[in-house]
Amino acid sequence: MAAVVLLCGFASLSPLQDAATGSSITFAVKTEPLVWVLLAPLFAVWDTLSLLTLSQHYAVLVTLVALYVSWRSRARRRLREAVTVAAERSGRVAPPLSWTRLGHAGFREIASASAALLLLLTFYAAGMLLPRPMTGVEILDEDLVAIDFHSHTKYSHDGWSFFTPQRNRAWHEAGGFDVAYVTDHYTWRGFDESAVENPATSGERTVLLEGAEIRIYRRPTNILGSRDRYVFALDEDSVFMDPDALSERYPPGHGGSPPTLFFTMPGDLMRVVPFSDEVPSGMIGIEINDGSPRGLEQVKGERVEILALADSMNLALIGASNLHGWGRTVASWSLMRIPGWQELRPEELADRIEETLHEERRRAVQVIERRIPYHGGSPFLVATTLPWVGIAHLRMMSWPERISWLVWISLFTLLGRRRALRRESYAGGNPG
Repeated sequence: MAAVVLLCGFASLSPLQDAATGSSITFAVKTEPLVWVLLAPLFAVWDTLSLLTLSQHYAVLVTLVALYVSWRSRARRRLREAVTVAAERSGRVAPPLSWTRLGHAGFREIASASAALLLLLTFYAAGMLLPRPMTGVEILDEDLVAIDFHSHTKYSHDGWSFFTPQRNRAWHEAGGFDVAYVTDHYTWRGFDESAVENPATSGERTVLLEGAEIRIYRRPTNILGSRDRYVFALDEDSVFMDPDALSERYPPGHGGSPPTLFFTMPGDLMRVVPFSDEVPSGMIGIEINDGSPRGLEQVKGERVEILALADSMNLALIGASNLHGWGRTVASWSLMRIPGWQELRPEELADRIEETLHEERRRAVQVIERRIPYHGGSPFLVATTLPWVGIAHLRMMSWPERISWLVWISLFTLLGRRRALRRESYAGGNPG
């Protein structure tokens, strides 16, 4: 294992890439807190698991089950062979496998398998729920602002009940974001609670801006900006938005700030309607990265189609965490060039972001993402997800992280050797 970790360091991959082109990023670097590096074999595995698609999760689970069954089958076979050999050496006949023996062995195997499955599920749950250091990015160009366009708090019906707006801000600060939109489902409570803690100028700390996730054309859609520009078109529960009401309020040439809506994932790409003066209920952007497992499955599997839509409809590409409080891993960052953004008040920065989205459209945002290989629909690559994603993970490690792995490998090797020597000592009748 140590040799593999070392060799992968000489065939390294950048952990960050441009979401549209797949090219490596030079103007942003991954940040790794010291505690994260010290416990990298644990924290980094949780990070990688957090970025797998649904099909990759299924493949990993099936592979682990298959490996467990193979291991237990070999162990039982070796045990049976040892019993047979011992019986032959003593001149006895190996005892037959009675139903009672089979029953006891079967019960132990079921108990062992249940414990192993519970341990695996606990490992997954710990990665989702336990607080831990986060990796982020440091943007080397001061005119670029890192934005998350899609996040939630406990006030969303599917948000973690402990995920307060304050924890939302802390999560984004740890992940390297300058700005995050609070887009709770059908409510602005999360933003209202967080806005009082926004800094006077945007460069002081992570800013939380106003948005919401509603339904228009009967599908989830995110709206950005002040609710006063939208509430007249929403029903009494702030769920469904009437596109005709938007058209009446924002006719061509109205002169005010237009609506800003973007298409969230997962979703049917055939239902994307682009924004125009004649269709103010249309989309200004579309997600090319979504942090949820279902969203990741679609944005990776249909990336060519998403890019084609963005190019043909002149849509901004959006990176979004779709954060609901689970996990401590950032999948992507949306970068926008806004010179002097650090000196703007949060309200002014929100206006500049929307103005840039409407003026530049497809050129407004560059999305950088964590590089996680995808199977591209290949059955073979789906079935072998665990080994090739594992190798890619080892290739993308920094050298401090790689050294941490080598230290832990050495430690466990020494502990294992010490236990083996102790067993040999006891077997030889010399417990001292």
